[in-house]
Amino acid sequence: MKFVHICEEFEYLWIGKDNGMLPIYTKNILGWESEIVTCNLKNDLPNKIRGVRIVKIKRWFKNIKNFAPWVIFFKRLPLYFYICKNAKNIDVLMLFHMTKCSYWNTFFYKKFNPNGKVYIKADFNLDIYKKEISETKMEVKNFKTFFRKKRQIKEYNKRKKLAKKVDLISYESKDAYNYMKDFYAGVSTKGKTIYLPNGYDDSYITNNFKINSYDKKENIFLTVGRLGTPEKNTELLLEVLGEIDLKDWKFYLVGPVEKSFKDKIKEFYIKNPEKKSKVIFTGAILDKKKLNEYYNRAKVFILPSRWESFGIVMVEAMAFNNYILTSNTCAAKDITNDEKIGYIFDISSKVDLQNKMIKIINKELDLKSIEIEIEKYKENFKYSKIIKNIKRLEDEV
Repeated sequence: MKFVHICEEFEYLWIGKDNGMLPIYTKNILGWESEIVTCNLKNDLPNKIRGVRIVKIKRWFKNIKNFAPWVIFFKRLPLYFYICKNAKNIDVLMLFHMTKCSYWNTFFYKKFNPNGKVYIKADFNLDIYKKEISETKMEVKNFKTFFRKKRQIKEYNKRKKLAKKVDLISYESKDAYNYMKDFYAGVSTKGKTIYLPNGYDDSYITNNFKINSYDKKENIFLTVGRLGTPEKNTELLLEVLGEIDLKDWKFYLVGPVEKSFKDKIKEFYIKNPEKKSKVIFTGAILDKKKLNEYYNRAKVFILPSRWESFGIVMVEAMAFNNYILTSNTCAAKDITNDEKIGYIFDISSKVDLQNKMIKIINKELDLKSIEIEIEKYKENFKYSKIIKNIKRLEDEV
């Protein structure tokens, strides 16, 4: 079995995310031959990672901006040529997102290998999908809405065609799967959809870490992400931290900081000089082992995002038995096991998050007892276990 993931912009950091983990685990658990194919312009990718070959294709028109659909199409020609040339040797083609790009990749693949299987990892945000469908049906009131609707209808029609051609679609949250399992864009997908959550790299963690028990962890709240972006809602954390007494706790914020957000950080420290040693911005941490050490030290992980398709960092934190505090993102209920091993706070209520953190700081919540439940539940998010759900494609080839 040959499994190929086409990812136009594959980046080094994605090796540890679902983009890299699925090819790695199809190789190491299912025994399939796996490849990642990309046009990434950065020269930071190895030629091979944990048995998975990374094929780097030269990009065309790299200095021309994507000002029109035909430009985007021509930029992707090297990938299309690769697919046409190698389609017959690919048993399973993995793509991300139900989009026009995935449609064309599937079109060329099926043209040269009609018996090959296309697996699409939806990376799906149910709220955004519902909004897009609603906007596609919106009333045309002026030229602006006319052209907007025209573009959306074209995209919608490509998705419909893609839904007919694809062999397997996976959804990351149970809510998304239950809503989408039988139909996509009005096309029946019954029998070719599965629930496949994002997971954590259990093979790597087992071989490189002894996970700290609660008693050996530090009093640390942790968040990880692109700090200061609209979706990550980092400003909520600063508002909360400016108003509560951390006592013997620290708060680590790990990740690159947006330039526009740096003034807000300076303002926070001016107003709260006593918290310079307690509220710590580490910057980006590219070293996977070093990042995981933060998870291993922390007791509580917080994700205040306004929106997420899943929130992989929460599962990575869960792997190290962190208690999860999260806003109500797509997979929040799945990851917290309906709040048995975490808490879902109201994104519109600063007080809700404050009160939960204060309870933790004051030891009103018994995190040690919850650690046992986290240990059991995280088994469902091991990639070595998750990957077996797509083994059905082997039987269909």
